[in-house]
Amino acid sequence: MRNEAMLERLQKIIAAAGLASRRQAEDLIRTGQVTVNGQVVDTLGTKADPDRDAIKVRGKLINPRLARRKLVYYLLNKPKGYLCSLADPQNRPLVTALLPKHAPRVHPVGRLDFNTEGLLLLTNDGELTHLVTKAGDHCPKVYHVKVKGTPNDDQLERLRHGMTIKGEFHRIAQLTPLEQTDHNNAWFELVLHEGKNNQIRNMFDAIGHSVLKLRRVAIGHLTDAGLPVGAVRELTEAEVRRFFSPRKIVPRVSTHKLGKPRLTGKARGQQRRRVPITPSRATVVSRQTTAQPTGAIPPRAPVGRRSKAARPMTRSPL
Repeated sequence: MRNEAMLERLQKIIAAAGLASRRQAEDLIRTGQVTVNGQVVDTLGTKADPDRDAIKVRGKLINPRLARRKLVYYLLNKPKGYLCSLADPQNRPLVTALLPKHAPRVHPVGRLDFNTEGLLLLTNDGELTHLVTKAGDHCPKVYHVKVKGTPNDDQLERLRHGMTIKGEFHRIAQLTPLEQTDHNNAWFELVLHEGKNNQIRNMFDAIGHSVLKLRRVAIGHLTDAGLPVGAVRELTEAEVRRFFSPRKIVPRVSTHKLGKPRLTGKARGQQRRRVPITPSRATVVSRQTTAQPTGAIPPRAPVGRRSKAARPMTRSPL
């Protein structure tokens, strides 16, 4: 007689092997691409014992992968122009190209649009993937968005109360104005408890203010502090454990939008090839100083450094 405690749902086992997310594993089962002990399984909810049952996906045995797998967790600050996928028929750049050279096979946790930048988790842990992507307020995602023009109070209320778009209800859990730009455009900070496709862009389009820039700055307790665009790091054990903690994660709302992020690594190299380098502010100042006419008053010498307590805070933590 089998020990029921050792049985697990097939989609969970496939996700644990790092072959796909749990949702993708369900699609594999529905389409008859999974067998257990030689029998095709196409019913969701079917359980198996990975220590005793021979489980194959697309004809390949996954039990050895389960036996030797090591769970890894990467946090990437995704640049624009990268696809959150493991393959692309159009050969567009993939987010996996920004991972360390010898990184094991991982999948993106959720998605960011091709032209959206910001935080993205990549892992081979199906449990964490399910926990982060399922709807609910257990893992809020925080975004900074720049929109064309400035929405009025009535339009902002529409966003806060939610709206139905193409038969699907969309809602923003929290909406905070950040600042206005010189061109009368506006920055906002949004908190989402769900992740519908193109949700933020579609909602602002519905009120007549299209999105110009979009960046995810926090996933649950993780923020982009100290992680430039294009950079990647592994999560610590404590950071991973906190996702599974029963304590509710409440993101902190900032009072200022983040400054322009700094590119690094492979993303920086690609940016250099695509965009001409402009002179830095230091170079411009140096040229101005050199061209100063004779007899001009030299600039004041810098005053001694202020203490940390006296420095103004330029960015509040999320």
